[in-house]
Amino acid sequence: MKIERMNVSSLKAFFGKLIKTSFFDLGIEKEYHVASYLTDLLAEFARTDRLYKIRDAEGRKIQSVVEMIINNQGESQEKPDWEREFRKQIGDFTLFISGIFRDHVIRGSHLNYYINEGTKSYYLVSKFDLEKGEGDPLVFSKLSRGFEYYSGALDYMRRVYFKPGKSEDPFSFYVHQISRMKH
Repeated sequence: MKIERMNVSSLKAFFGKLIKTSFFDLGIEKEYHVASYLTDLLAEFARTDRLYKIRDAEGRKIQSVVEMIINNQGESQEKPDWEREFRKQIGDFTLFISGIFRDHVIRGSHLNYYINEGTKSYYLVSKFDLEKGEGDPLVFSKLSRGFEYYSGALDYMRRVYFKPGKSEDPFSFYVHQISRMKH
């Protein structure tokens, strides 16, 4: 079974259970709004086109935070809500990658950079939301203040609940679990 065939509600149910269990294990089960946000984020980023939303001038997906920032310097003047969406994507991307693919980020010596950029981006999103009276400034403020902790919670979830199979692929268990779900 391919993940693309899964519907969003099944993915949210799957990730919601893992997030809630992980948050319970870590003693943060009362962080309902953050847990809900992370559930939605994991379900959304199950599709790589959503993970790599930011593109260069030729339309190629950009896969590094530095490239995202460099390639999108002049955009904010052209589109009024662009900076909020751009910063939200940077926050989401850095949280997802530093949590789910932490070993890769550590090997590249990027963990502190991702934590700093994610923290700053979520802070800016919370500020934009508060100024406009829209969105959810409280959730983004919590994500900003606790970025490193929530990234660690995603890493904990991956290590404990995405057990490697015989191939030592850390996501084989995850794909197996999704394939067993009803559509």
